[in-house]
Amino acid sequence: MSTTGSHQAPASAREREVIEAFRAGGVLTRARIAETTGLGRSTVSAVLTRLTDEGAIAVVGHDEQDGRGRPTERLAVDPDAVRAIGIDLAHGAVRVVTLNILGETLAQEERAHEDALGVGPRHRIVHELLDGLELPERTPALRGIGLGVSGPISLTRPERAPWRALVADLTARHGVPVQVDNTTRFAAFAEHLASAEDGRTTLHVRCYQGVGGAVVREGALDLGAAGMAGEVGHLPVEEPGMTCRCGRSGCLETVASTPAVLAALRTHGIVLRSPSELPGALVAHPTALRPVLDRVARSIARALVLTTTLVDPDEVILTGDLFDTDDHLLDAVRPLVAEGVGERFPLVPLARGRLDAFAGAVGAALVVLSPRGRATQG
Repeated sequence: MSTTGSHQAPASAREREVIEAFRAGGVLTRARIAETTGLGRSTVSAVLTRLTDEGAIAVVGHDEQDGRGRPTERLAVDPDAVRAIGIDLAHGAVRVVTLNILGETLAQEERAHEDALGVGPRHRIVHELLDGLELPERTPALRGIGLGVSGPISLTRPERAPWRALVADLTARHGVPVQVDNTTRFAAFAEHLASAEDGRTTLHVRCYQGVGGAVVREGALDLGAAGMAGEVGHLPVEEPGMTCRCGRSGCLETVASTPAVLAALRTHGIVLRSPSELPGALVAHPTALRPVLDRVARSIARALVLTTTLVDPDEVILTGDLFDTDDHLLDAVRPLVAEGVGERFPLVPLARGRLDAFAGAVGAALVVLSPRGRATQG
């Protein structure tokens, strides 16, 4: 993950405790927040001063005191104050969302485009969508922007990235840090928060135009030394296998990505315009379709046996065109993983993703809100 800009710091752990108190209690006094969180009153006061100055928290009333004492302020989250913006430069679409300090979605927009659209036009779409959200001229509560992009994000050579111009433009326009990472990682972070309890580890495998993966451990993205951790799509699953765009051969992506699956179906005489047609094709052409899905299932299972043995997650979350359609592929993968893991290792639960196509954009914004979401700064 790469971060640029430094106008505002990410949320601290103490700030998150105060925010969680508001999430649970609604309208609170300073004394009640100190009691709920266990933080000292001076710490609570410092956090609240910052949040009210930024406009994320507002004074909504007073409790009158007996005698000459000052009225006690009653405070609450401003539900309409934009705290984070998430942007997903997905294959064939751009999606943007805004969240408040509680992580609630305030607005979201998307626009489809041709897969081959150039970098410049895609960046213009980002600005047009943000303009369409009609953000206030001043957004003092805005803490940062998350930008999800396709492909691996190297922490060692960010200056070569095609998204650097967009990051610079967003930073200049909004005056906040921009965090950049692979869309799969951001989606994994959103899925993790939607499905996991604190302290759990989840492995996310995402099969769309490419195949990506991510590990979220105890509420934080695990990036690895060079930002390449979790790239399940480039594990070798076939020998010798087809040549992958990474330069190696037999990678999971060459078998389980949407283009690879549709190409394999065409060799069996089945031409589908999109993966959403798979359920109907299973009914109409079960004999022809089954070998293709069996190959995909075996390859995914092989990758999962390797990664779950190394990562030891509490849950594996599977998303993508083939998994979002129905349970056919998931049902085929489960027994193969169980067989591959064997009896000496625990069988990790496999589940479909719980979120929709905006998961990447939402996750990008949620990372901004998390004190542990930003693992590196560049």
